[in-house]
Amino acid sequence: MFGVRRVARIAAQARFYSAPAPAAAGGKRYDIFGYEVSTAVGPFIEKIKKCNTYDDAGEVIVEMNMANTPPDLATYNALLERICNCSSKAATPISGESKFCAMMDVLEEMDHRQGIKPNAESWGYVLKDLINSGDFRLAMLCIEGMKSSGLTADAGMVSAVEAAASKAASSGTDFPAYLKKATPENFDTKAWGV
Repeated sequence: MFGVRRVARIAAQARFYSAPAPAAAGGKRYDIFGYEVSTAVGPFIEKIKKCNTYDDAGEVIVEMNMANTPPDLATYNALLERICNCSSKAATPISGESKFCAMMDVLEEMDHRQGIKPNAESWGYVLKDLINSGDFRLAMLCIEGMKSSGLTADAGMVSAVEAAASKAASSGTDFPAYLKKATPENFDTKAWGV
């Protein structure tokens, strides 16, 4: 009997914590701790659009969370646009830092932490950055990922990716040199005892 009550109590707690915060009569929303959740994201979006570096734009998202104003899809798209079109705050490039990684972090936060599905505009900023950086391989993967999510990539961006891929194929640079050295015919399997 003890196990049944415990399971029922855990199930009730899970329903409570996973349920959306109830709206009050005046249309206000509250989080699970009773604090009012603001939905006024407009001023924050304008602040993001005025940022000159994408680091500053990311700090606006932190500011929003501290003000108990969760970002929405439009806010995240404004952040992705700033990442795509702005530079980093650092005077010299930081090893391992890239706009693509920053954008993927934003998309992951949207989907997994906030439960907001990225739309075609969100992925469009990622594709634009990949096209500008010349990484047609990742751009092709993003297009395939969009298709699997039921989204359609901009036709102009798709044709730009295809043009970059065909240009690389015609010049022989479609396959990176470090991977050409790793082709199976270059492996010395006798040294491994195979």
